[in-house]
Amino acid sequence: MKHIIVNNDFVNSIKALRAVLPKLSFGLLITTYVISALIMGIFHAQDAPTIGFTVAAFLVPLAIQAGRGTLVFFFQLNPIRIQQRFSFGIIAATVLLILSLVEAYLVLQSYGYAWIVSVATLMIIGWVVEIMILKETAFATKLELYQHPEQWKEIKSFYLAEHELEHFLANLKSGTVPTLDEAVDNRGIEDPVKKLLEAGSPLPIIDEKLLKLLQELKTQLEGNVNSPSLNGVEKG
Repeated sequence: MKHIIVNNDFVNSIKALRAVLPKLSFGLLITTYVISALIMGIFHAQDAPTIGFTVAAFLVPLAIQAGRGTLVFFFQLNPIRIQQRFSFGIIAATVLLILSLVEAYLVLQSYGYAWIVSVATLMIIGWVVEIMILKETAFATKLELYQHPEQWKEIKSFYLAEHELEHFLANLKSGTVPTLDEAVDNRGIEDPVKKLLEAGSPLPIIDEKLLKLLQELKTQLEGNVNSPSLNGVEKG
């Protein structure tokens, strides 16, 4: 029954397609970059007055497409930099697509709308492939982090610390400097006696010398007395 319902040849074909599809996608994207640059170079070179302008007519579009690919995929160099829905790569790809379409229209308008539609279609296909690769890369990164809980914990701790640092710097710029008590609270250190009192729990029986030491330490943290010592003698 299992072999009747499932077409193993089709399943194997899907596995083979999934194995080759990533390379095929990147190859298609690079091909669209190169062809778009060459087409723009050919039509720019038509009116080039000198050999230098002819060479520049090809080099400038190639450099633009290379820079486009770098801007779009630059933040994928670090996989833990989680990309949002409207990431820098998507915005860069969209803006550069619009500029390329405008350039294609200005260069090809004298050759008819057939050329404009063909080149614009090629550029739009390249843009769609860019967006699909970016989204799939972001999903694959999240899936990889999900499969490695320890890495996920480290990344969460990093982003929380980064947010805390930004908040601290923003307070400094506004002239607000946290006091000692606030700094202690932000580090997660709490007064155990205060915590017990707020919870309504009875205080445990504490040795008199230890209680005195805790009182001196609390006063010292408030910043207005001499340093405490274990023998009860205050040091200047």
